[in-house]
Amino acid sequence: MLICENVVKIFPNGIKALDSISFELKKGEILGILGESGAGKTTLLRIIRGVESFNSGRIVFEDLEVEANSPKEKFLELQKRTAIQLQRSFGLWSDSVVNNVIRALRYQDIKEETVPQSEGEYEEYREKAMEILKVIGLDKKAELWAMILSGGEKQRLIIARQIARKPKLLLLDEPGTMTDHNSRNDLIDVLKRVREAYNTSILFVSHNPDIHKNLADKVLLIEKGKVIMDGKPEDIVDFFLSKMEIPLEKKEIKGKEILKMENVSKLYKIIPYGKIFELENTTLSFKTGEITAIIGPSAAGKTVLLRMLAGLEIPNSGSISILHKNEWVEISKFGKKSLRARRKISIMHQEFDLPYWASVLELFAARLGIKDYRLLEEAIKRAEKEGLSEVTIDILGRISELPDMDMEIKLGELGLSREDLRKIFKEKDHEKTREIAEKMLNWFNMKSEILNRKIYELSGGEKIRIALLLSLISKPKVLLLDEPFGDLDPLTLRRIANTLKKIKEIFKPAIILVSHQLDFVKEVADRCILIMNGKVIMDGKPEDIIKKYLEMSNNGI
Repeated sequence: MLICENVVKIFPNGIKALDSISFELKKGEILGILGESGAGKTTLLRIIRGVESFNSGRIVFEDLEVEANSPKEKFLELQKRTAIQLQRSFGLWSDSVVNNVIRALRYQDIKEETVPQSEGEYEEYREKAMEILKVIGLDKKAELWAMILSGGEKQRLIIARQIARKPKLLLLDEPGTMTDHNSRNDLIDVLKRVREAYNTSILFVSHNPDIHKNLADKVLLIEKGKVIMDGKPEDIVDFFLSKMEIPLEKKEIKGKEILKMENVSKLYKIIPYGKIFELENTTLSFKTGEITAIIGPSAAGKTVLLRMLAGLEIPNSGSISILHKNEWVEISKFGKKSLRARRKISIMHQEFDLPYWASVLELFAARLGIKDYRLLEEAIKRAEKEGLSEVTIDILGRISELPDMDMEIKLGELGLSREDLRKIFKEKDHEKTREIAEKMLNWFNMKSEILNRKIYELSGGEKIRIALLLSLISKPKVLLLDEPFGDLDPLTLRRIANTLKKIKEIFKPAIILVSHQLDFVKEVADRCILIMNGKVIMDGKPEDIIKKYLEMSNNGI
C-alpha cells in the first residue's frame, strides 16, 4: 500500500533529519516506529502525510507517486488519503465533543467543518458521530465542551475526528501518551477495531514499549534518521532498551515545608453536563528536596490541582500559600505580595504549547523577564505608572505563565494583546540570558547552538526538554510538572529521571509532578498521592500507592 524509498530530509539549518529512509507498509497492517527523541520519526510522519517537503527519494501510495519535485497537487492528494494525530497537538473546535466529530464528518461531504443547521440533518450526522464516540470511549461525554477534557481525552477525541475522515492510512504520533494505563489499553483495542472495521492501515510513532508489543504487527527502529532494524515488536523493543543508562540512586533529603493548601475546595460545573470535577476540603503540604508524584486516572483532577498550586487557578474556598522570605504568602489572593512570592514557583504545562515562531533564546529571555527579581520589580513600577492596580498587575503576571493558546484567549477577553503584555514584562538581555541558558543546557547534554533555532525546527523530544529547561531557568523553589515526559523515549526518559535526581540534590526544590508512567514514578518519587474523582485517596510511599492504584483499577474502581 505504501512504499517509502530512499527519502532524505535536510532542514534549512543543515540538519539531516532523514537519511535514505526505506520501508513498505501493507494494506491493513499496523506498523510501529521506535527511536530516540530527535531520530526523525515525526518528520517522517509529516512527509508521508504530505505536509512536509523532502529533498530526495519518493513516496508511493497505491497508484500515487510523490517525489521531492512533484507538483503541489500530488502532495494534496496524499493529504486526502491520510489522516494524522500529531504529538501533543490539541487543535479542537471550541464546541461540544460530538460537534467536533460532526464537523469532521461534514468535511468529508462538503469540504467545510460546519455544524448542520436543520434538525433532521443534524440528527443524521449526530448518529454517525455517536457511533465513533462509542468506539473511542467518549460517548458519555458527547455534550461536554471539548476544551475542558483531560489531555488524554483530547487525544482520543482527535483520533475520533481522524477516524471520521475514513482515511486509508491513519498516522499517529505518540497515541495515548497522556492517559492512564487502562485508558491506553482501551485505545489499543479501539485502534485494532478501527483496522478491522475500515481495513485502515496504521503507521504510528510511540516511545511506549507496551504499545508496540500490543498493537504493532512490525516495528522499525530509527537512529539518527536511518532505519537500523525492523522485525518483530518484542525483538526490536528489547534491543532498543538494552542501551538504557543505569538509574542513579534515589537519595532522601530532609527539607522544610514550603508550599501548602489548607481546606481547599474547587468545583467545576459545565451546563448542560453538570458537575465534572470537585475537590473538597483538601489539605496537603510539600517540602523542599522532595519529589512528590500525583497519580490517578485520566480526568481525575490532577491538572486542576497542579494549576491551583501554581496560582493559575483560584479555589472556591480555602487557601494556598508559599513560604517567601520566612513569611507564608497566600497565592490564592491577588496582589504584589503574591506576584513576588510566585516568582519562586515554576510550572511546565501538559499543553506547553511553545510558540512555533519564537527562537529558543527568545523564550528563555521572556521567561526570565517574568521570574527575574530585578526585572519583575521594574515591571511592577511600569505597570503602576500606567495606572494599573496591584491586583491587575498580578493577574497579568499569571496570564503570562499560561500555555501560549490559553494566554492568547485570556488576553483577548481583556481586550489586550501579547504586545501589551511585553510592554510591562520586558525580556531579559539576550547575552545575559545566553550565559545562563548554556549552563542549563549542559544538564541535558544539549549543544548551545539550539538557542538560535526556532521552535518549529526542534524535534518533539527537544521541545519537551526545552519546556522543562524553561521551568528550571529561574531556579525555582517549587517546580510543578504536568505529565511532561509521556512522549519521551525510555532512553531519554531515564536520562531525565537521573537529571531530576541531580536537580533535587543540588537545588533542593519541592518537585511536584503528575504522571501516568508508573515505573517512572517509582524511580524518581519520594512520595506519591493518589487522586480519584477529585478526592485524595492515599498519600504515602510510591510503591504502596501504585500497588493499591493498580488493584483498584483492575477491579474497575
